Amino acid sequence: MAYQALYRVYRPRTFDDMVGQEVITQTLKNAIEAHQTGHAYLFSGPRGTGKTSAAKIFAREVNGISPDTDETQIPDIIEIDAASNNGVDEIRNIRDSANYAPIEAQYKIYIIDEVHMLSTGAFNALLKTLEEPPANVKFILATTEPQKIPATILSRTQRFDFKRIDDATIQTRMAAILGKQSVVYDQDALRVIANAAEGGMRDALSILDQVIAYGSDKVTIDNALQVTGATTTEALLMFLGQVSDGDTRNALQTLHTILLDGKDAQRFVADMIGLLRDVMLAPIAPNLIKTTASVEELNKLNQKIGQKRIQIMMLELDETQKALLQTMQSDVYLELLTVKLSLAGSEILSSSDVKQSQSPVTPKNLSKSQPSVATPIIDDDIQAPKEAPLISNTPTTNSNTHSAMQQPQQTAVQKQNADVNSEPISQAKSEIKKLSARTGQEAVFAVLSVARRETLTKATQLWPELKQQFDVAKQAFLTIAKPVAASDEAIVLAFDYPALLAEALQDSELQVQLVQQLSERNLPFSLVLISKDEWKTDRAAYVSLLRTGEKITVKLNDIPVVKANAETVTVDQDDTIAVTNDTPEIVKQAQSLFGEDIVNIVD
Repeated sequence: MAYQALYRVYRPRTFDDMVGQEVITQTLKNAIEAHQTGHAYLFSGPRGTGKTSAAKIFAREVNGISPDTDETQIPDIIEIDAASNNGVDEIRNIRDSANYAPIEAQYKIYIIDEVHMLSTGAFNALLKTLEEPPANVKFILATTEPQKIPATILSRTQRFDFKRIDDATIQTRMAAILGKQSVVYDQDALRVIANAAEGGMRDALSILDQVIAYGSDKVTIDNALQVTGATTTEALLMFLGQVSDGDTRNALQTLHTILLDGKDAQRFVADMIGLLRDVMLAPIAPNLIKTTASVEELNKLNQKIGQKRIQIMMLELDETQKALLQTMQSDVYLELLTVKLSLAGSEILSSSDVKQSQSPVTPKNLSKSQPSVATPIIDDDIQAPKEAPLISNTPTTNSNTHSAMQQPQQTAVQKQNADVNSEPISQAKSEIKKLSARTGQEAVFAVLSVARRETLTKATQLWPELKQQFDVAKQAFLTIAKPVAASDEAIVLAFDYPALLAEALQDSELQVQLVQQLSERNLPFSLVLISKDEWKTDRAAYVSLLRTGEKITVKLNDIPVVKANAETVTVDQDDTIAVTNDTPEIVKQAQSLFGEDIVNIVD
């Protein structure tokens, strides 16, 4: 005997065999037993939830036919596929044949599958027969899209909405089938299959068939993940932990490892949505969790990420899921998603916020009692102004004696300050790298005043190719930037997020690589970096100036490049410290003698 798919072999033959639709099956059973069946029914719901099976069972039981009888051998049960028979002529044939009495059974049953595919003329031809059919004729319409059916048809039928079958019910059904098939299985594998089926029993059994064939009659979690394209819970948790920490670089590496394993982009996004759902529900309704991760681990993630940020991340995932349906560059969209998830929920820094974020951090090895005051560079000759001496009655000898006593102390203090600060300062200077980018409205005006459309067009066309020359992290970084203006000497790049713009302005390595790649393609390589919002504002301001007749005379070379943040020094273990110290004793004494207003500390 030829092999049959599991969903065909185990198709329900009675209402008791159906699972997940108890309300509908009980209602139909009661109607048959009470001989109160209607003349037209509409079964609607997602695919694989039992609509057609229920229609066939109803057709047999209302006619008192044995469940073991093949419905294809019963002439009075007519099944029609409206997808391929959607014309007026087919419906007219149904209307004409409905006038004839049943051949064998008590009722002639017409099952019209995918009824929403009928044309408008076909619906109109069916309307009168559906409203007043012969006494021995019944219609069962099945559809996955009831909203496409005319209201005049809906009002003439009894409607039953089939729901998605929950994962637990699907797993139980698959376990029973595997028991009958004498196939060994892992419970986690059934969970993965049920999750991939999205509430459809037919889909679940089809996937189960593939897993059995792939794994030599054994259903394992690894085989299920391979067949469904799902990602392991461990990989999902690792990715979520990295993006929640803002560790974009490692998150991108994890993403590429997942994709290199052959995982589907759509499946990955769906799995991430499912995991975030479980993280969100962990402290609220742990009994609704579907993932195999422990509740404790999910609770920790919930406390770490926060409910508000979880919701923002889920919205980003939903937008990406929609975008993936319309693109062939799924990898790029997932990389962009990774960057967005890393930033999700964080405050978008304004230009003033960026400056504040660059303030020095107190070093770990300083005493807690020491205030974080920037080390002043003091002029060696601190003297009281001749025109306003504060100690006019003090004898000269005493003053000289006091100065002589102060001199060794001053020398010692200065030496101590030099010992404390000379090494960090020199290290800071050595760590500062030269930056080449400019930013601000003046720089944008300088480019726009001599802008060339053909240069911008060329830059836009070559931008995707140029990004491919960078490593994975910088590719994702540059995905949220694009050329918006160009002249013969400079190009303006607009970033989606001000926080990433601030990072790019301080990234000398990125700027050097950009200049190199631009010059290799004969493109202008002077960089002007701004945010997308700033670009909109600056462009509008420039257009307004042109309308007033004002001439833009600013030159790009007259605008300084962005200065490096020299106040922080990178040391071992990625600790960022600041060069800080108390106000030196000699300064305090000078301030006490001459007053803080008079003493000038040269920085």
